[in-house]
Amino acid sequence: MRRRGVLLGGLSLLPLLPLAARAQSTLGDNPPPALLTAPPSSQPAMLDDKTGPGFSRIVIASWGDLVEPGTPPFIPTALTADQADGQFPYDGMIAGLITPPLAQDGIPRLVMVVATPDIPARMVFASGQDNPAVAGRMQGVTVINLQFLGGRWVTVDGGYQTRRISDSTLCSISGPAAGSVGDSVQGVLAPAAGCATAWGNVLLAEGDASAWLTRLADVGYGYADPAQAARFGWVVELNPLDPDSIPVKRTALGRLPRAGLVAAQTKDGRPVVFFTQDSQAGALFRFIAATAATDGTALDSGTLSVAKLSGNGIAWVDLGNDLPSLVGLDGVAQTAGAEMFDAPGGLALSGDGGTLYMACGGANRAMADALNPGTPHGHIIAFAIPGADVTAPGFGASLALVAGDPSVAEGTQYPDGSTVWLRRPRTLGMDVSGRLWIGTDQGGDTSQGADGLFILNSSGPLELAYLAPIGAAIGGAAFDAGTFTTFGMVRHPGATPEASFNYPATRWPTLQPNMPPQSTVVGLISA
Repeated sequence: MRRRGVLLGGLSLLPLLPLAARAQSTLGDNPPPALLTAPPSSQPAMLDDKTGPGFSRIVIASWGDLVEPGTPPFIPTALTADQADGQFPYDGMIAGLITPPLAQDGIPRLVMVVATPDIPARMVFASGQDNPAVAGRMQGVTVINLQFLGGRWVTVDGGYQTRRISDSTLCSISGPAAGSVGDSVQGVLAPAAGCATAWGNVLLAEGDASAWLTRLADVGYGYADPAQAARFGWVVELNPLDPDSIPVKRTALGRLPRAGLVAAQTKDGRPVVFFTQDSQAGALFRFIAATAATDGTALDSGTLSVAKLSGNGIAWVDLGNDLPSLVGLDGVAQTAGAEMFDAPGGLALSGDGGTLYMACGGANRAMADALNPGTPHGHIIAFAIPGADVTAPGFGASLALVAGDPSVAEGTQYPDGSTVWLRRPRTLGMDVSGRLWIGTDQGGDTSQGADGLFILNSSGPLELAYLAPIGAAIGGAAFDAGTFTTFGMVRHPGATPEASFNYPATRWPTLQPNMPPQSTVVGLISA
């Protein structure tokens, strides 16, 4: 096995109060965070990345790195399906980090799941012409192994759980819609979000597959058949610890593109899944399973509901579980009076289960409301869960942060003492000390400042952890409680709106003239 070392460093974590202390039961009881007392320092996008005070950065896995043994070497100017089958792909979102049972050798291990929603031809193919057969294999899901040896995290090529799931992977379909759309399908397409679950699996949210179905129509697998569309856009459940497991599309959670997922459990062991609609104006949904996670099919039946603005927070309105409701979830939610949030994205649940956080990318809206301030820079909402009961009929709600550069944007709200600012929050993660990690995504346009990872402390200022290079965005963060290591995904560096494979805005992380920019999983450690 070829192993690549990852330096270990314990993050300096101060004792903190639970972040849930920010969110009270009503909007009136939870005043907005104080405005910055002074304009924060500028944070322009650069060719290279930058770590915040007290952190250093290590490269863990980049586009083209070997995942499966025997894979051809990475030749970025002549990509093939064989390369795509066994190499770490271009672009990605961290969908989950699972700790497997300790083996007899006593070596700590992690299994990381990365979702790849898109393969932009202009940034991936040297000719500038699309190669759908290769692109379909590059998108999908990657499972990689990490292990802790000699005081270092190392990646393991060809690890036991290592695998790639793409347009060619056989999947099963279960739940209420299976009888109508079919009980199997070839491929997972456009997975745009994911989360690890308390019952040991990873949930992956397929995005809008229509562009991929058109792109792959001549490749095979029946994608040219219009009936295939109904077999995509579902939540996929994967057991990452079993390399022979078949991904299962769970239709009881409805069909629509999702931007964020987070899973919890009731006190009696039933799964609860919150998810956001991937849309400029999108809803927040909740699914409560009818049975405990231990039965293996818990996500095949339950109650699906949508959040509606009510009083000082939200109320959950139950939706139907018939086939028309599941397939047309967007329209059913709007008919039920769902609150349409401004570009809702990632979700995170506090460790005590008392607060659900949601990132919103923002939008210009003429009529702002209590949970949508109408700014294009985005904001973060804290939903207070009464008694940490994730099945409660309503949650309190408040604005935890209103984004934007305070020197030019009106209405920004940051904790007092913050010296950094952010725009377009997209992903959220909660570390073991209750700190909220915010990843931003400005769509490749970093002319107003770099995208990065920021830390919202439970009782302190917003801090900088990491700034990505020009054109890059953040695809989530995951945490190892044992070593206090933060893993982050740097998406599509150099992919500014005018960039291409031959003319990227940066060639990070190598910065070498003969290498393209590479999406990369990084490790953030204390300096």
